[in-house]
Amino acid sequence: MGNGSAKIVRRALGVLLMSAATLRAVEPPPRSFPPPMNAAEIQLALQKLNVLGRVLYVAAHPDDENTNLMALWANGALYDTAYLSVTRGDGGQNLLGPELGERLGFIRTHELLAARKVDHAHQFFTRAVDFGFSKSAAETLGIWDRDKILADVVWMIRKWKPDVIITRFSPDDDKTHGHHTASAILAREAFAAAADPKRFQEQLAYVEVWKPTRLVWNTSPFFFQNRNIPFDPAGLTTLEAGGFSPLLGKAFTEIAAASLSMHKSQGVGSPPRRGARKEYFKLLDGAPMKDALFDGIDTTWTRVPKSEAIAEKVKQLLATFAPADPAASVPKLLELRRELSKIDPTDWFIAKAGEVDVLIAACLGLNIESSTTSATVSAGQTLPIKLEAINRSNVPVQLVEASTPVTGQNLRLDTPLPQDQFVAKDLTPALRKEVTYTQPYWLRKPAALGTFTVDDQKLIGLAENPLAFPVEVFLHVGDQDLRYLVDTKYRTVDPIIGEVRQNLVIAPPVFANLQNAVFVFGDDKPKTVQVRVTASTDTVRGQLRLEAPKEWRIEPASVPVDLPAAENESFATFTIHPPSTATDATLRAIVNVDGHDYSFARERISYQHIGAHTLMPPAEAKIVRADIKKKGELIGYIPGAGDDIPQSLQQIGYDVKLLDGPEIKAENLKRFDAVVLGIRAYNTQNRIATWQAELLEYVKAGGVVVAQYNTTADLKTKQIGPFPLEISRDRVTDENAEVRILAPDHPLLNTPNKITAADFKGWVQERGLYFPNKWDANWTARNRSMADSSWRNPVTAILSTPATVSSASCPPAFPAPTASSRIWFRCAA
Repeated sequence: MGNGSAKIVRRALGVLLMSAATLRAVEPPPRSFPPPMNAAEIQLALQKLNVLGRVLYVAAHPDDENTNLMALWANGALYDTAYLSVTRGDGGQNLLGPELGERLGFIRTHELLAARKVDHAHQFFTRAVDFGFSKSAAETLGIWDRDKILADVVWMIRKWKPDVIITRFSPDDDKTHGHHTASAILAREAFAAAADPKRFQEQLAYVEVWKPTRLVWNTSPFFFQNRNIPFDPAGLTTLEAGGFSPLLGKAFTEIAAASLSMHKSQGVGSPPRRGARKEYFKLLDGAPMKDALFDGIDTTWTRVPKSEAIAEKVKQLLATFAPADPAASVPKLLELRRELSKIDPTDWFIAKAGEVDVLIAACLGLNIESSTTSATVSAGQTLPIKLEAINRSNVPVQLVEASTPVTGQNLRLDTPLPQDQFVAKDLTPALRKEVTYTQPYWLRKPAALGTFTVDDQKLIGLAENPLAFPVEVFLHVGDQDLRYLVDTKYRTVDPIIGEVRQNLVIAPPVFANLQNAVFVFGDDKPKTVQVRVTASTDTVRGQLRLEAPKEWRIEPASVPVDLPAAENESFATFTIHPPSTATDATLRAIVNVDGHDYSFARERISYQHIGAHTLMPPAEAKIVRADIKKKGELIGYIPGAGDDIPQSLQQIGYDVKLLDGPEIKAENLKRFDAVVLGIRAYNTQNRIATWQAELLEYVKAGGVVVAQYNTTADLKTKQIGPFPLEISRDRVTDENAEVRILAPDHPLLNTPNKITAADFKGWVQERGLYFPNKWDANWTARNRSMADSSWRNPVTAILSTPATVSSASCPPAFPAPTASSRIWFRCAA
């Protein structure tokens, strides 16, 4: 028999043996290929194999989770631990940059994922939109669409199957953020609904009903001390959470601090707390508990039928594990894997078989990567992929096959992976003509009021999209087949950073970016609008047009687009003639290529702690026709935490110059008609106290300063105006609250544009916040927002919005207008 015939026989025999092995054992679904693990992490993961307990922590926002408990449960008690954040934090503020709304929610989603990488817990979400501060759970649940978000919490309970559910907040608290209380109310309702087969029956096509053992509130002395109420731990279950993991070399409080510090857009960097730390729990529903959260809950293999031998095999693994030679444990892991196939192939089989597959890869020192030099790919294109593998152990491993589920292509490899021999294979799969873009799944369709639109039940709850372009790798180790999903990354080399890996982007062939999010027409004169068109992956030839309601006349009707290669871009200019009367509409940029319309913009978000990401929102902008009178020409702008005010000022005809340290001198500021301070400038600019003196000198000389809102936390100076004034946390959360003008004839409300209550219509989030609650007699309230019949109630009303200093009270040192902290001031002439 020749060598060729012998190879064919051996291959056929191998296939027969693998088929026989598959018949003998139930194969778990493929697991995402794990990152490298050191010996201590492997040993900790081995210990976890004998722990069968799950805990789900529920709260409202990113950073609401108790990272101390996340770290303790995932790394100490070794429970499967997850955090369900009802929102993605879209309604918050951003200390890192200008991203707000959906973009901020995307950043905070990835900050939570970065936190979970630190504390080793899992992360889930509902479809609820964070709409800013809410003063009541009733308002929150009305805006969120209570039934939909309740269904999402039920879905995650049925899917995750926790033994214990923990809420961060009390469901009966009416003195905290409405989102907080609502998250606990939903958890309490879902605790019962998840076990009821009559509730949300459509979910039962994918999951089973599930009844957790108990629901508890993770209470804290903080909740009571913050209200000057004594904290009484009597009757509560207490947990010592300040322990230390010798294997990781860290206290759980240290892991918690590093995890919490991932929430960088919120500025909650935390120092590690070392030493003892008590956590307290109050039973809300379910089985009573006395000494511990898991009282009466079996977290061993005895809870699973036909699993008698599994626990013993794990004990043997732990007894024989050699940190200097993890590969020696592979045969026993394969035996354990075979034993797992004897139990019911659901739930704990899926979880533990996946953990075993991760451990096998880790003990082998196996590394498999799928990478491409293409950052972006479009439908129908070929994607050059390099599949690389190395086995750093002396255990025989066979790379059998690789497939690309996105394209439906398989490649038979039958390649051995000898010890320390680097193996590389080139794959060239072609994407189908119908593909799903890598736009985050919850942003693919317009959101309803308070709720993201997600039609695919299987996506609900996921923190991010499934892998964009996985390569499923089939391995043969010992007598068993293993499958892993390897995420394909765009790989490049930065001369300073070194190797850089980013998510592969599946995108439309062309992007069209309008230069602004809003175009304001202050009169009936036409304006030019510029559109940047970018080829995402290849040659693009087509026509670009703008669409708007017929009363907006656009010239020309279309512009040709001819881009010869990927990342080439061109700019097109259109003239828009607004209607004669005030109105607003949506402007869309559309590129027609080969008979297909594409209307997507490209936005890149990149921060060191979350990496680089690409969003593909609709290529749209708002166009507004208004009657606006402009006074002055040149405005200086001192940045704060990030906003779009400079662009907005440019839209109404001002020249805007961004100012920094050396330029902020009173003498230099004289050339500006006004100086505007960005959002939270008094919180974020370390030199603001020095600049304040220059700003006031500029005001004394006749200048105008306008400051936007600031928060009470981390003010760099308390001197935020020419007279004493203290800001508070008072706010009006009802965006439709009545606004009353107290001084309608004042020049500030009439020059150059008249301000009336009608200008406050169309508010999208909160009436206002962080209003002053104490001020010098020189300040005079001018406007008042009415949230109910008693505006004096600081919980439901603004104490003051724009304010005026009367001429009689203007001291000689301040004869000119000034402004501060969302309160506008003018000394009358």
